[in-house]
Amino acid sequence: SARKTLTWLREKRSTSCVEKELQDIQKVVTKNETDSAGSIKDLFTSRGNRRALTVCCTLISLQQLSGITVVLFYVQQIFHATASTISSSTCSIIIGLVKLAAGFVCPVAVKSFGYKTPMIVSTFGSALGVGGLGVFFFLKNHGFNVDSLNWLPLLSVVLYMFAFISAFATVPWALSGELFPGSVKPKATTIITMTKAFMSFLTAKMFPHLSRLLGIDSLFLGFSLFCCLSMVFVTVAVRDTSGMSFMEIQEMLNGHKKKEILLVQEK
Repeated sequence: SARKTLTWLREKRSTSCVEKELQDIQKVVTKNETDSAGSIKDLFTSRGNRRALTVCCTLISLQQLSGITVVLFYVQQIFHATASTISSSTCSIIIGLVKLAAGFVCPVAVKSFGYKTPMIVSTFGSALGVGGLGVFFFLKNHGFNVDSLNWLPLLSVVLYMFAFISAFATVPWALSGELFPGSVKPKATTIITMTKAFMSFLTAKMFPHLSRLLGIDSLFLGFSLFCCLSMVFVTVAVRDTSGMSFMEIQEMLNGHKKKEILLVQEK
């Protein structure tokens, strides 16, 4: 039943608090059934919707500017350019297994630490991984002997992919599913998806041209910088909504602090 599920999800809250949240959920469901579909205008006139859309679109844009599409699309060419002794196809298989493992880590991390902390760790690890790739190409392109560092590209990409997928690749989409009321959620999701598609196309399309113009090392170091900027943005702008009800999330987006909201709920 809904009560059992909610009690399991809110294991750290009292029974009275769970009952109150269940009543709030019933009110929200009833309201969504009677309300008409929201318009695009509602996304920008409501402070909470406007703030949620800004956070989600920024996170999705930073995802792509951190290089994930480029690494996925050009991984075999990247390993070919490193002159690694491991074949590019073998590296792709290894990365596929890493992605699978990281997919299992994400829900466990979110359940244990919420949304914010895993994303901070994820962006930091991604910065180290893609930064290591940039350092390797910098040394290689500037005449340094990198024969003893042939292990670095694979390690860097594995670290980058594991760190990125373990939180930063998925949590922004989870947030987009939680932050918006049902009346405007389809339109908000459409805008966020279009933002992702545009930024993904832009980074993938521009990578070969910028690689020739600036050097592949500069691009990967730039991706590392955007990972760091993502970490700062998550730290400053993202509120941890894990374990909160929809009503609590809306109150937070409209300016209330999480501690104040939870204190009221416990009374």
